[in-house]
Amino acid sequence: MEPTLEAVVARLETLERKVAQLTKPTVRPGTANWDAVEKAMRELEDYDFDAWREQREYDLRHATDHLK
Repeated sequence: MEPTLEAVVARLETLERKVAQLTKPTVRPGTANWDAVEKAMRELEDYDFDAWREQREYDLRHATDHLK
């Protein structure tokens, strides 16, 4: 059974609606809390971005120390 043109169009419209929902931006323009953004940026000025990696490496090296 071959699909009708109307069935194909209806399916295409359904797919277009689903794609539009999936690609909808999660941040809407004009809704940002700029005070919070500025505060977060100030707090990151002195942040040690290598500390997490260094701590993880240390933890992995010493993970079995308590077993000895």
